[in-house]
Amino acid sequence: MVLTLAGRELRAGLVTPLIWVLLGGGQVVLAWIFLQTVERFAGLGADERAASLSVELALNLFGFAAVVALVAAPLLAMRTLSGEFREGSYELLGSAPVPLGVVVIGKFLGLAALITPLTLLPAVNCLLLSGSATLDPGQLAAATLGLWIVGLMFCSVGIFASSLTSQPGAAVLAAFGILLCFSVIGRAEDLSAQGLSVFGWLAWNEHLFYFLLGAVRLSDLAYFGLFSVFFLALTHRHLLNRRLARG
Repeated sequence: MVLTLAGRELRAGLVTPLIWVLLGGGQVVLAWIFLQTVERFAGLGADERAASLSVELALNLFGFAAVVALVAAPLLAMRTLSGEFREGSYELLGSAPVPLGVVVIGKFLGLAALITPLTLLPAVNCLLLSGSATLDPGQLAAATLGLWIVGLMFCSVGIFASSLTSQPGAAVLAAFGILLCFSVIGRAEDLSAQGLSVFGWLAWNEHLFYFLLGAVRLSDLAYFGLFSVFFLALTHRHLLNRRLARG
């Protein structure tokens, strides 16, 4: 049943122009950053290069791709629940003898399948350098993994925001607000007398940074997994309250 719901979400997303606009627009921007990074690196002498080409691509190309995913995930997620609330189609699904956990996981997997191609765009761009430049495949693989799992976390936040309202626009704004808080909360670390505070740990970009450097740490994997499950659990709780309120 989970795969059925996931396939339904995937098909619904593929027939709308939004995913194709995001993929096309994202590729245009990422291709421009890719070319700028390679051109800037090639224009430097060997003694002027502070880092390898793999590091430059990971920090610039993959780093900006995370911002693209942050924008794309709420837009893709707004129709998963909020759009169904508005159209009334969720009432059929909510009244069906299907556990709400299955509904949440199915919608999450469908959304994850939609955002995965977007997170693979930087790696596809890097493949263009195969045979013409020396790259670190391990570092680029770690950066791709980090970008993918941060995209999954963004999807879980988007689904939760989508469960809060029947207005898709409001769901997008709510998701952006939550993700913005997780993006800038690390700045509060500067106000702390301690070197490493809980605020720095809560910032998703602090954890993604290690993936971009080629380090796959268990603590970073646990961070993204924990918050993905957390927001999916909040979604399940909110849908359960909605079912109980309607009797």
